[in-house]
Amino acid sequence: MALACVTSSVLFSSAPGITLALPTIQRDLDASASTLRWIVIAAQLPLCCLAAAAGRLADLLGYRTVLRTALISFTVASAVCALGPTGSWLIAGRILQGTAVALAAPLGVALLAREIPVRMHGWALGTLALSITVTSTAAPYLVAALTDFADWRWGFVAYAVAGLALFVLAGHERYGTGERSVSVPMDWKGFLSLTAGLTLVVVALERVAAWERRDLTALLLFLTGAVALVVFVLVERAVADPLIDLRMCRRRNVVAAGGALALAQWASLVLSIYLSFYLQQVLDYSALQAGLVVLPGYLGPLFLPTLVGRLHDYAPTWWTVVGGALLGAVSLLLIARAVTRGDTVMLVLGLLAFGCAAPLVYTPANSLAMSAVPSSSYGLISGFTTTARQLGGVLGLAVSGMAFSQVQADERARLIRVEGLDPVQRRDLDSVVSDGERGRSLLDSLPRPSAQAVLDIANGAYTQGFRVALLATAGLLTLGSATMLVALRHRMSGPARGAGDLR
Repeated sequence: MALACVTSSVLFSSAPGITLALPTIQRDLDASASTLRWIVIAAQLPLCCLAAAAGRLADLLGYRTVLRTALISFTVASAVCALGPTGSWLIAGRILQGTAVALAAPLGVALLAREIPVRMHGWALGTLALSITVTSTAAPYLVAALTDFADWRWGFVAYAVAGLALFVLAGHERYGTGERSVSVPMDWKGFLSLTAGLTLVVVALERVAAWERRDLTALLLFLTGAVALVVFVLVERAVADPLIDLRMCRRRNVVAAGGALALAQWASLVLSIYLSFYLQQVLDYSALQAGLVVLPGYLGPLFLPTLVGRLHDYAPTWWTVVGGALLGAVSLLLIARAVTRGDTVMLVLGLLAFGCAAPLVYTPANSLAMSAVPSSSYGLISGFTTTARQLGGVLGLAVSGMAFSQVQADERARLIRVEGLDPVQRRDLDSVVSDGERGRSLLDSLPRPSAQAVLDIANGAYTQGFRVALLATAGLLTLGSATMLVALRHRMSGPARGAGDLR
């Protein structure tokens, strides 16, 4: 029980743990905005590709083997991130970190299901969920403290030490000692086509965002990725034991739940990443000060899940999901207004509302999906919803990056016309807001009035890009809510309705 809770908590907290340190990382490495987005995407993308396959690998290879492999990989990856001298090193380390987390993702629940008596499953799973939530909430503040008082690299050192300690402990415990399941083979064709398709599509979208224009290479990458995803669909329909059973998509509850989870993760990731940069780079807060501002956004996920669970007894699940998505859209509109006006009080209220919206979507959406299938398919549906949620975050950050970059490009074009910057100075504009070395050199090379104008317009461009990203995400949440309302308004989501064999 302790091994499952601590391991899951440490590994899952690694993705959000560096959120508040990202602006300092960008300044120290003089990294571009695209590099920073990849540092985040690199930890999320493996979860999209491996979440559905990891549980099957554990059955084939053994729980102990997969868990210890994940932990030693996580330790090495964290050390690479801590020692990496460039953004490329950090991205490589984050990819390995994400892969390790994806391998271990299903093992916490699986270990508890196998080793804890059935009568205690509810308590065990609730404790696991609470430990992950608490650790994921506290981790950014620990890393922020290390960033402010020492160096952001010490955050990755802490993860490396924790991973090594867990690797040693995992070798001493006796768990998962039952017979390995070899009756369900690994769907390697589906796994490879899904991984290739998602990776190429995300790379294409990020290339457009980085270069702020369309090019032939990005188009070719996108088309190749789309073809790979079509191949994945064809493979999954043909094999007897697919990686993701696409027949689940025939059920409205499943599709609606997957869409709600994807949009919620989209909104959460876009808000957390861009808000951290806004607070620290535009408003000039420290990492810990920025953490105090965003703290209200964590209160909902910490204290509302129990209340949301009781709400299921009085209202259909889909009401809760639709209401949560609408509350999320309204809160993003409030945050967008606060960002435009520089109103910290309004920003805190918006974050508090968004934090309350998240629990209304995540847990009920999973319940909504479970209600559409028999208990024998809970493993399949869990892999499906996990993939949908992570995919929403990855695509959301890539697509929002495109919108953000286009807005910045328009603002920069106006700046270039007014100040007459040369090509080298244009290249260094991306480093102005982050206070990187190239940005400081650019400001030092200009007369004081021009330097202040460049800084003001660069900060304004970032604020405007953030605002547009928030408004676009709020629009998607509103559209998703309306779609779910139309699709599910005549359907009850309780377990007695619609739970039949997928075949």
